[in-house]
Amino acid sequence: MSPDLPGPAGRHLLPLLTDIGHLRQMTLADWDGTLRVARQARLLGVIAHRIDAEPALLAAVPGAVRGHLRSSINFAAHRRQMVDIELADLEAALPAGMTVVLLKGAAYIAQGLDFACGRMPNDVDLLVARRDLDAAERALAAAGWEADKTDAYEQRYYREWSHELPPMRVPGHALEVDLHHTIAPVTSRTRADDDLLEQGLQALAGSRFHVLAPADQVIHAVIHLFQDSEMSGRLRDLVDIDGLIRRHIHGEADWRALHERARRHRADGLLWFALHYCHRWLGTPLPDSGEHGRRPSPPARMLMDLLMRHACLPLVSDAGEAPIRRLARGVGQLRYHWLRMPPALLARHLCHKGLSRLLPRGE
Repeated sequence: MSPDLPGPAGRHLLPLLTDIGHLRQMTLADWDGTLRVARQARLLGVIAHRIDAEPALLAAVPGAVRGHLRSSINFAAHRRQMVDIELADLEAALPAGMTVVLLKGAAYIAQGLDFACGRMPNDVDLLVARRDLDAAERALAAAGWEADKTDAYEQRYYREWSHELPPMRVPGHALEVDLHHTIAPVTSRTRADDDLLEQGLQALAGSRFHVLAPADQVIHAVIHLFQDSEMSGRLRDLVDIDGLIRRHIHGEADWRALHERARRHRADGLLWFALHYCHRWLGTPLPDSGEHGRRPSPPARMLMDLLMRHACLPLVSDAGEAPIRRLARGVGQLRYHWLRMPPALLARHLCHKGLSRLLPRGE
């Protein structure tokens, strides 16, 4: 793991995520900044669960810190219950013959994956085939889910150029539902092989839901972080990738399958970055060959280093934002839009957004 990462995230949060026994080296002052950046990164519940599982380590935690850990465990349990309630309602609402896939946090929780303990989800992500998208939307609308985006342009953006519909929510429910028809925007540089995704689906025991094949879950998490986000404060996504690899990818055959599926999904360059930073920051085991896949160019690696070091890591908010972090966040926003759309469509989209901000509301 790289020892020169900035702030409490580099000094203590990443070491805790790599080896929870690191807490024995921490003072109360160390915990102050670490609790704040862990909460900001939505990882405090994950760390708390890992500590709680080892009584000897919990006893080494200062008493003033234990209350924060217990609170995060309780809050994560509440969010888990909200997910269970939402999934039960979705199971009843969606047509019985339709194949429905859980994505990301909902999938990790439903599968009972260890690294999902302490997760605090804000939404439930579902995937259906494009041919079933309209029927799924109608079924959810009939059961009370309402779209957040009502602007005509936003509706067109989601339906023609994105990989999902506008977020939906039942009034009064705690969680949004994001209904996908693929795992990457249809106009983006990286496009998933939908037939390959469908062929690899796995049914969840005791449920009408499915999940992606293990390698596809890794690749989806990679695409979500390294293409489909601005990367600001997204350390939890890297932790997800680490957890998926530790759970699913073991021998050489698994690594070959992962790289082949990444190539089929046109995400092999993104996978290189994911494996590189997972290994450096979280100690993720890599194959004996040490091969990461298709190596990006030196300028691309320098750009990603800027984004990962100065945008992805959480920051103690009252410490102020350094100019390098503002630069990194701005670059991350530009990169995010550039990867999502071809130049002509991007120019059109940005012009619309710029004009809509200048016009008075309601016009």
